Amino acid sequence: MKTLTLTLFLALTCSVGFAQNNQKLDSLKLALTNAASDTLRVLIYEKLMNAEPDGKKQIEFGLAGFALAKRIHFEKGIVLCGNKVGLLLAHQEHFKAIPILMEAKQVAEKTNDKVGFATSIGYLGYAYGKFDAEKSLDYYFRCKGLMEKDKISEEILAISLVLGFHYKADNKNLDSALYYLNKSYQLSLKSKIYAYPPFAHYRHFGQVCYNKGQKDLALDYFRKSVANSGGVNEYSYYYIALIFRERNQLDSAKYYAQKSLNLESTDIAIESATLLFELYQQDDPAKALKYHIIASEEKDSRFNQNKIAQANKLLFEDQEREATIKRKVEAEQAEYKSKVKMYALFGGLFGLSILALLLFWNIRNKQKANIVLQDQKDKVENTLTNLKSTQSQLIQSEKMASLGELTAGIAHEIQNPLNFVNNFSEVNTELLAEMKAEIDKGNLEEVKALANDIIDNSQKIAHHGKRAGGIVSGMLQHSRTSSGKREPTNVNKLADEYLRLAYHGLRAKDKSFNAEMKTDFDETIGNINIVPQDMGRVILNLITNAFYVVNEKSKHASTGSAGQSYEPTVLVSTRRTLSGPVPQGGREGRGEVLISVKDNGNGIPQKILDKIFQPFFTTKPTGQGTGLGLSLSYDIVKAHGGELKVVTKEG
Repeated sequence: MKTLTLTLFLALTCSVGFAQNNQKLDSLKLALTNAASDTLRVLIYEKLMNAEPDGKKQIEFGLAGFALAKRIHFEKGIVLCGNKVGLLLAHQEHFKAIPILMEAKQVAEKTNDKVGFATSIGYLGYAYGKFDAEKSLDYYFRCKGLMEKDKISEEILAISLVLGFHYKADNKNLDSALYYLNKSYQLSLKSKIYAYPPFAHYRHFGQVCYNKGQKDLALDYFRKSVANSGGVNEYSYYYIALIFRERNQLDSAKYYAQKSLNLESTDIAIESATLLFELYQQDDPAKALKYHIIASEEKDSRFNQNKIAQANKLLFEDQEREATIKRKVEAEQAEYKSKVKMYALFGGLFGLSILALLLFWNIRNKQKANIVLQDQKDKVENTLTNLKSTQSQLIQSEKMASLGELTAGIAHEIQNPLNFVNNFSEVNTELLAEMKAEIDKGNLEEVKALANDIIDNSQKIAHHGKRAGGIVSGMLQHSRTSSGKREPTNVNKLADEYLRLAYHGLRAKDKSFNAEMKTDFDETIGNINIVPQDMGRVILNLITNAFYVVNEKSKHASTGSAGQSYEPTVLVSTRRTLSGPVPQGGREGRGEVLISVKDNGNGIPQKILDKIFQPFFTTKPTGQGTGLGLSLSYDIVKAHGGELKVVTKEG
């Protein structure tokens, strides 16, 4: 079970300053309106962040103050507003936070603002912690070193607390987690202004002890945490429920798991609902189903957030790469210009010396000296032109290399999670068969064990599915996606497009593949109202299946029944059927359009004909088909008010 930490968004409140401000929010807004200078406005924006309870408005005030400080070159304001709004953004939009914190860090370093510089370093550690643990830890220790060097109190920046959270989440350095959390706890006992109170440490001590296997000590800490936090502590309730389940005190486990879920914490809701599902699975299936649905909905929400985060990460990495190339080119340009100036200076001095010497010896050699200078000028201009050309080629080469790496990486990376998904799916099928047998025997203990194995495997399938989805999602932004809205579409062009797409796709995978493509389109159909992307997927699936079967037949049969050599053929046709006009342009009408995909493969045996639309049913070898293509196609066609039918003859 994943142990979730208290976010640093709350843990570093001593630096952000969300304590009550002596001035009321309305007074600050009035002061902002009447401010005599832009510098004063920046400082008021910073105070508004402290006084405003709404997180979104805090960010709005911070961004406004940061932008104004940059515009008027108010360095202190850039550091103050940049650090505060950077931390606020780092909680959820960390890729937006990093450039702001980097800029605040540079200004703080330039102005020798030691506190501001250390704060920027610490907040960058938090922002990078969302996706790069190693880089995050490096920033944290840099911050710690700066604080020790410049004698910055942890009452200003709680670095021990931050490091304790980091090692606790890592779950590999629990002794280090206890060391730093205890340092923070001791400081909270001594200091009256330290923002993280003593009792709030209890839950974190409990989590570390739990992960170390010290369950009794952990339970004691969790109970202290609940008692001192006024009962609003969903993490402690959840861990108490885990401990009671391990002790087989199931009623107590259900009670505390329900209290954890009732607090509606997004971070722990999945774990609490899953635990309740497991606790009720045997004695109350209805409740178990209810909590399973809650957990699934929360997982979908978290999965969508992860997809957005993955897309943002790709964008951020691309921006960083372009910025690196730009800095490299600018450095080369500056170095070249410097060399050109130096060469020009020496060349000019040399030329003038030669000219003076020539004038001294003979005025008639003046023209020759001018020619020499002109040649030097031409060489300098040619050199500059060649350098610009070289720089353009370098930029283009970097872009193409990046594109090649991305494409190759996706092809390689996506295969691994898909292999895991396929393997664990096959294992689950076998486990379900075993479960049915054990149910018939009435062996409930073995059934529970098998169910737990299936749940574990399903979680692994979901994990690796998310990995594959995350890889694909970045590329999907460059492809056409379905809007879900119907629009007038030329179905003949759609079928022809996907016929060629399927053919060339298979040719790219197997150069030996070949088949004859035939079309017979009814040109009187016109446009029909469909979702083109969805219907395109249906057509592509049918055509791909057709190409597959004729290719398989061509590998095993060299001649046909009449002694003629077998020619794999796929025919795609359309025609209007029944009476009345086909609906066009959104107008009502009667009539149907028949899209037909026909092949001369081996046909479908009658014994499996009634199974081909069932999800996960496939006749292809393991690893070559998911069994979902025809099932999804069937659903898409039904959603359009149509029918998907099969006519086949074996052989």
